[in-house]
Amino acid sequence: MPFSTNTIVQAATAEWNRWGNSTWNCITGDKSSGFHNDDEEAFARYVIDTYLPLFFSPPITWPSQANISNDDYPWSAVTISYIMKTAGFLKTEFPFSQAHATYLTWGIANRKQNKLDAAYWGYRVDEAEALPDVGDLVGCVRGQPLTRPQALAYFDRTGPYTSHADIVVAKRPGEIDVIGGNVRDSVTKKTLKLNNNGQLVDPHHDWFVVLKKRFD
Repeated sequence: MPFSTNTIVQAATAEWNRWGNSTWNCITGDKSSGFHNDDEEAFARYVIDTYLPLFFSPPITWPSQANISNDDYPWSAVTISYIMKTAGFLKTEFPFSQAHATYLTWGIANRKQNKLDAAYWGYRVDEAEALPDVGDLVGCVRGQPLTRPQALAYFDRTGPYTSHADIVVAKRPGEIDVIGGNVRDSVTKKTLKLNNNGQLVDPHHDWFVVLKKRFD
């Protein structure tokens, strides 16, 4: 199945629906309740049985249900990878990974190397072109709080680092909706603020990159 903006949004929304429609409005602070999370046996098993087969096969030891429920295995990147695979990407077209940094640095390198056939190019969030739109990915540093210059410096990192990424599924004046995994222990839709130029300015995360799609 060929990938498109529509197949990405459909795949991301299907996972969000499956997990019970958790929401977090990072502008107002409102959060929904009543969703499913990885403390539930059925949903921890879903991560293991559905997302992890992209990366694990016998005799490699898989993360256990307890690893998932106790947050010993961060499963956000495998969620994004599963969504992109479901949307129609081959691993030659999008580098499925257990670490967000793998595809964030890939997208940045695509642009720096002028790879015209690449599906995504990475832009630092303060660049004029870094205007997140539906089908794009946004990436932040995860862990200790950073100054803005420290966060932006991750754009030029090439080695591994701790990060998170979400998929943009909707855009309205001044805000976007993004879907990501292992957010509030679920697959969650967040609402993030944009400035008057359309750039990401959400203060709750150390955003540093927008992967802009190069297809319809």
